[in-house]
Amino acid sequence: MAKGSYQVIFSGQIIEHAELDMVKANVARVFSLPPERIEKLFSGKRLVLKKELDQSTAERYRLTLQRAGAICEIEDSAEPVAEQPVTQQAKASPEPESVSQPAASIEEPVAESPSNDDSMSIAEPGSQIGDHVDVADANIDTSGMDMAEVGITLVESEPVPDANIDTAGMDMAEVGITLAESEPVPDANIDTSDMDMAEAGTTLVEPEEFLEADFDLGEMSMDEPGAQLVESKPVAPANIDTSQLSLD
Repeated sequence: MAKGSYQVIFSGQIIEHAELDMVKANVARVFSLPPERIEKLFSGKRLVLKKELDQSTAERYRLTLQRAGAICEIEDSAEPVAEQPVTQQAKASPEPESVSQPAASIEEPVAESPSNDDSMSIAEPGSQIGDHVDVADANIDTSGMDMAEVGITLVESEPVPDANIDTAGMDMAEVGITLAESEPVPDANIDTSDMDMAEAGTTLVEPEEFLEADFDLGEMSMDEPGAQLVESKPVAPANIDTSQLSLD
């Protein structure tokens, strides 16, 4: 492969509306990586996945990773970088970290199955990453349907009639005008000349005395516990003929 000045940089970004776990699974399938190495790629650090590439090869890497759901950047390391004053934001964005260990390096795309060593491999552009699922065609009968021309009104709107309210006899009063006069409530006419306030503690109503109950208990006595106070009457047994009855 011809060497160039382009490098592929990945900082853990994924395409919009993509699920992170699905993107990780796709990248792991493309690179044949175990889960712990995939987590390092998605740590948020700017990693140089491949360097010294020509522009077309770097673009192939970017498109392949984009199909997997990952967003990569391509930078030309040969372009001079203008000197800028050091700011707090610049200090917070370090230079892309070059990945030299086998765990974060990407080998040249190959068509054959990836090897079992520590290096990663990337599929050729256009390769199918996930299994394709056939979707059944929608069984919809459109024989009775037609497409109207642009601008055609499909549903006629019903006009709403104007409110027929006679306001000829109405007028707007000035601000602060009393619209309805309130009727005065007459004072209560109660004669209190014969009333007086008793002192605190005065008994207003004398309670009636109740006489003690006068019962003659001389002929009454308390029976012993267990004594039968009322003799029970014997109940005759029921005379019911059950000879014609049977139990199913």
